[in-house]
Amino acid sequence: MWEPIDPDKTGVMETTHTYNVDIHGTGLKTGSLGSPESLPPLFVASPPEFGGPTGMWSPEHLFVAAVSSCLMTTFRAIAEMSGLEVVAYSDSASGTLTRGDDGLYEMTEVTLRPRVVIADPVKADRAVRLLEKAEKVCLISRSIRSEVHLEPAVEIAAAA
Repeated sequence: MWEPIDPDKTGVMETTHTYNVDIHGTGLKTGSLGSPESLPPLFVASPPEFGGPTGMWSPEHLFVAAVSSCLMTTFRAIAEMSGLEVVAYSDSASGTLTRGDDGLYEMTEVTLRPRVVIADPVKADRAVRLLEKAEKVCLISRSIRSEVHLEPAVEIAAAA
């Protein structure tokens, strides 16, 4: 099974990590996210469908972004460790928010559409397999109840 890269190269990985986020309300349905870990602020709000302003990140967007960015970083790590040269990576992800019979909402599914550009056409099938592996081991996908669908596309970089 794939093992994360040890950033300290000591051969010993920590088994628990903590990530800290602070939020400060800036309005009725808006706020500013920050972190004591020196991350830039991110302004968030309820989505317009729930009375929030347009043009701001919502918890729903951040949920989908967490799944998408986890796939990307996990895939890039696996590709690097397996020697797959990735020329470009992008994803056009979407999430579906559904109101249940109980009247409560939940993110029922997330669809990831990663587009990977590689240099070697012989490795296209391998790139798809690595994407599928990354989705299976992605810690965010493994931590949520939503169904995650993967619709990968692998392209070959144009010869220079």
